Amino acid sequence: MEFSFLICSERCGSNLVTRMLDAHSRICGPATKHLINPLARNLFRYQPLDRADQWQALLADVQALLEADFSRWRTHFSTADLAALAAPGDVPALVRGIFGREAAAHGKTHVFVKENHVHEFIVFLLLHFPASTFVYQVRDPRDMALSWKNNPGHPGGVCRAARQWQADQQQGLKLHHELQRLGRSTLVHYEDLVADPARTLAPVLERMGLAWEPAMLSFHEAELTRDNAARQPAWANLDKAVMSDNTRKYRDALSRDEILAVEAICRHEMAVLGYRPEHADAELDCFQRDELPAFEPRDEQAKRHQPPPAVRANTEAKARFYRHRPA
Repeated sequence: MEFSFLICSERCGSNLVTRMLDAHSRICGPATKHLINPLARNLFRYQPLDRADQWQALLADVQALLEADFSRWRTHFSTADLAALAAPGDVPALVRGIFGREAAAHGKTHVFVKENHVHEFIVFLLLHFPASTFVYQVRDPRDMALSWKNNPGHPGGVCRAARQWQADQQQGLKLHHELQRLGRSTLVHYEDLVADPARTLAPVLERMGLAWEPAMLSFHEAELTRDNAARQPAWANLDKAVMSDNTRKYRDALSRDEILAVEAICRHEMAVLGYRPEHADAELDCFQRDELPAFEPRDEQAKRHQPPPAVRANTEAKARFYRHRPA
């Protein structure tokens, strides 16, 4: 089973590219359960993992996350099912087995994994998936901020979104630069993806030893995709065909101050990634110095944070890993 991983900020088309790749006859891109991040970052809490009680505690927490009412897979797991996938303490085999079981249930030979904040557990991936490839996908931060602002499941407004985008790109650019030199990472712009999916995904597929299939454009017709799209507002567009005009929406939907705020925060990373600010540096300097300190707190309070039940279920299941006490 071959693995690829996505490096991408939230609200930047991560679910779209995953669903497109999942529609390939040989790629399984399961709806995210955000498994590897909390697992890899908290393994130290379960040591020694070769001790039966610690291993069973880890399996119980993994099972709770997999079965939380967040996203739907074809495969279901009991703790006994998980125990059969790996010897006690062999977490990499456990992870490979979980995704491998789901891929096998679809008759697929490749796995494409979407998780948030990959930089937080990149060491785990590089150590235990040494042949894996990566996709680094980016989106104009002004459109990302608009999407974030419109989603009640994300806290804060455009400033919170912009700072998250900036932090993610600082990490993503660093990872992509090194992985690209090794021939293991491909940069994808969301804007190119929606404008010309076949051309944009061709190099991604080539790294996997695969080729574009026209059926990938029918991703939105898959039963699991439609089911998951109905589970929470953030995924609602996944049951629709590619929206080729879903770019530069910020121009009509964000205020001048909101655009200034995003550009002031993100302009240096924007320049590296080819996104041009609409305002000159002098104007952005002035806004950042004189207006942003007062604008940002107001922006933070402008929207009520209301994560849907599915997100709350996933968050609570992930929290179990952080609450476990070492033996």
